[in-house]
Amino acid sequence: MPLEPVLQEIYKKGEELVSKISLEAQKEAEEILRAAKMEADEIIRKAREEAEKEAESLKKQELSSVSLEMKRMLLNKQKEIVEEVFELLRKKILELDEGTKKKLLTVLLQKNAKPGMLVFSNKSDEDVVKSLIKELNLDLEYSGNIECLGGVVLETANREVRINLTFDEILDQIYEQKLSEVSKILFGESQ
Repeated sequence: MPLEPVLQEIYKKGEELVSKISLEAQKEAEEILRAAKMEADEIIRKAREEAEKEAESLKKQELSSVSLEMKRMLLNKQKEIVEEVFELLRKKILELDEGTKKKLLTVLLQKNAKPGMLVFSNKSDEDVVKSLIKELNLDLEYSGNIECLGGVVLETANREVRINLTFDEILDQIYEQKLSEVSKILFGESQ
C-alpha cells in the first residue's frame, strides 16, 4: 500500500494549497473591500462638499434675491410716501386763501408777463387775474379758462410762445428737481 501515503501526501498538499489560496483570496477580498470602502467614502465626501457648496450658493442667491426684493419694496413704499406728500401739497394749494393766491399771481404776472400777451387761468381765479391785470396796469388780455390748480398760462399774441406758470406745472418741476432732497429729508438717504 505504498500508494496510500502518496495519496495522503497529495491530499495534504492539496488542502494546504486550498487553505493558502483561500487565505490569499480572503486577503485580496478584504483589500478590495477596503479600497472600495475608501473610494465610496471619498465619493460621499466629495458629494457632501458639493452639496454643501450648492446649498451655500443657493442660500446666498436666495438671500440676494430676498434682499433685492426688500430694497425694491422699500423704494416703492418711499416713492409712494413722497407722492402722498406731493398730493397733500396739491390739496394745500387748492385750499389757498384769496390773499395768498393774489400774492402768488401778482409775482407770476409781474415777473413773466410782457405787453400784449394773452392770459389764461382756472375758472375760480378768473376774477382775481382780471383785477390784477387792471391793478398792475398790465397790457395783457384775459383769454379764457384752463384746467389747473391755479396760476396762469401766458401766451404771445401770435401764440408762438407759451409760458406755463400753473401751480400744477410748478409743482411737477419741483417734484422732479427736489425728489432726492425730499427723500433724503423723509428717509435719511437719497433715492
